[in-house]
Amino acid sequence: MMSAAAVIAAGATCGTLALSATAAPLVTAGNPLGRLTADQIAKKAATDLKAAASFHYHGSGKASGQIFSISMSVTHKGCTGWFGDGRSGGFAIVAIAKTKTVWIQPNDKFWEHAGIPASEVPLVHGKWLKFTGTGSNSLSAAIAPLCNPNKLVSGLALQLTGLVKGKTIKISGHRALQLRNGTGSESIYVSISSKPEILRISDNGTLNFSAYGARVRLTPPPANDVITLPGTSVGARSLQHLLRGI
Repeated sequence: MMSAAAVIAAGATCGTLALSATAAPLVTAGNPLGRLTADQIAKKAATDLKAAASFHYHGSGKASGQIFSISMSVTHKGCTGWFGDGRSGGFAIVAIAKTKTVWIQPNDKFWEHAGIPASEVPLVHGKWLKFTGTGSNSLSAAIAPLCNPNKLVSGLALQLTGLVKGKTIKISGHRALQLRNGTGSESIYVSISSKPEILRISDNGTLNFSAYGARVRLTPPPANDVITLPGTSVGARSLQHLLRGI
C-alpha cells in the first residue's frame, strides 16, 4: 500500500506520486482548507501528526507477497500494539523510549516460524522477549518506522507531494477530504478543519488513524514473564530481519 505498505513492511519503499499540486478552489462555508493546495494540506496534516501527543492507527496491506496487519498506539514516549501476518504469526509490542527498551510477546505461530519445536512452544507461550539498546542492529531501530512519530512521517514523505484534491467522505463521523494521485489509486484522507488530521491512508491496503491526544499507557510486562536479550544479539538481528523481510 502507498505509505501504508512502507509502514507495515517497516521500511519498504513505494513509488512516488508524479502529479503537481493544483490550485485549490476558493474558501467556502465550512471548508477551512479551501485556499490551500493539496500538497499544502498534506504537509500541514503531517506536521500535526508529528506534533500530536498521541494517536492510534490500524489496518492491513500487502508487502513482499504477504498480507500484514497492524494496530499501534503511538506517543513521543513509545508505543504499544500488535504486528503480524498470516504466514509468520505476530506479536504484541511495548516500547518505552526513555529506557531504550522494547518488549515483544510472540504468539505461538511466530515461535514455530522462528524454529521452536511445536512440543516446546508451551514453554514459551505468553512469554515476552526484552531487548535493550538503540544501535542499528537493535529491535528499537527495526520498529522505529512503526513507533516513532517522526520516523512514521518520514515514511510518508514521498506520498505528501504531487497530490490533487478529490472527493469528500465521512470517516468515523468526521468529514474527510481525499488527497490523491492522478489515478486515485493512492490517497490520503484528512479531516476538514483548520487543524487537519490524517484519518486514512489507502492504496492496495488501508491504515486508519484515530484517537489523537488520547491517553496511552506504556506498561512493562511482569518481570516473571520476561526473557531478557541484549539489543544487539543474534536473536535481535533475526527478529529485525523478520520484521523487515517477511
